[in-house]
Amino acid sequence: MALKADLSALQDSYLRWEKEGVSPFFPVVQSNQGNTVTIDPHGEMIMFGSCDYLGLSQHPALKQGAIEAIESFGTNTYASQLICGHTRIHEAVEAKLSKMSGGRAAIMFPSGMSASQGSVGTIASNEDVVINDRLAHSSLFMGSRLSGAEVRTFPHNSMKRLETILRESADKRRRIIVVDGLYSADGDYAPLDRITELAAEYDALTVVDEAHSFGSIGPNGLGVADHFGVLNKIDVLIGTMSKSLGSIGGFVLTHEWFERELRYMSPSYTSSRGSAPAVAGATLASLNLLETEGEQLRRKLKANTEFITVRLREAGFNLLNTRSQIVPVVVGTEDKTVAVAQWLWGRGIVVAPFVYPHVPLGSGRLRVGVSSTHTTDECEQLIAALTEAKKEFDF
Repeated sequence: MALKADLSALQDSYLRWEKEGVSPFFPVVQSNQGNTVTIDPHGEMIMFGSCDYLGLSQHPALKQGAIEAIESFGTNTYASQLICGHTRIHEAVEAKLSKMSGGRAAIMFPSGMSASQGSVGTIASNEDVVINDRLAHSSLFMGSRLSGAEVRTFPHNSMKRLETILRESADKRRRIIVVDGLYSADGDYAPLDRITELAAEYDALTVVDEAHSFGSIGPNGLGVADHFGVLNKIDVLIGTMSKSLGSIGGFVLTHEWFERELRYMSPSYTSSRGSAPAVAGATLASLNLLETEGEQLRRKLKANTEFITVRLREAGFNLLNTRSQIVPVVVGTEDKTVAVAQWLWGRGIVVAPFVYPHVPLGSGRLRVGVSSTHTTDECEQLIAALTEAKKEFDF
């Protein structure tokens, strides 16, 4: 009852913000030129609210890849992939992902959410226990519940509690640890070095959602597992094309036996159309760019991120424990968070307001998404606007 009451109050808040004309949600974008977007009724603005971390969504190579795919295959994939298959471009994307990850079996899903939900929902059963970090993405929890397994959680990044649960679950057929690599609201990493040690000690499987880190983190851009040097110890690595890759869709890198199981048994794959040819074409172009320009793009992203975080911390902002291009600026209450976001929008800066239930009640924040294509001047404008907002709203 308490949860229903909380959600009802939240719904009332969203409706109230709409009626008061201060809601920053569901903006209508009239044009998109990368870091510059035109949004009604604010006009031209600088985008600091997206997950386009490498700025590839506007890259000419991705646009051309999408156009050529449409010209060759049209706009959809006929029916489910199980029945009507997919295109040679889809095959090329999977082959490229496999090569980049050192030979892991690869499978494309129509979205990152379906990849997460389908992976966890398929690998676990009612004989198993799925152990989720409490801040793991909602799609991972959805898959956990759909699997029929016992679902347990541990406080964010608490390795002590994770080990306790592993020890208590010795009677289960499978123990499956499920975490994000990079947490989308806090900007911090899962300690995958320690998690893989525990998995080996307790004979557990590991599922890692690298949605926000694939392409942008690690020496080879393969995510937080790559950063810690444990990629070969992860059983199921989930990624998305909708963040650093500048496209849309999801994928899984895993053992060959599980890739075959997903391809034949996961409803979110077998009962869904495959990604549109245009999506596959853009994704393939993006993966090719990562091989040739990825290191340079990640270096620029890191420099922009450090420039912004150092300056904001010096100005007294609470950025939690971020280690990444996701910069959470903690504001406080839901009303204040929305008010600050709207105030910034009025000054030409787009940031993403995160409020309950996406973050704990009363810990609303502005998620700043840094891109490798942001200029120094754009970063300076963001810092100046946030500094002025901090004085105006006292957070």
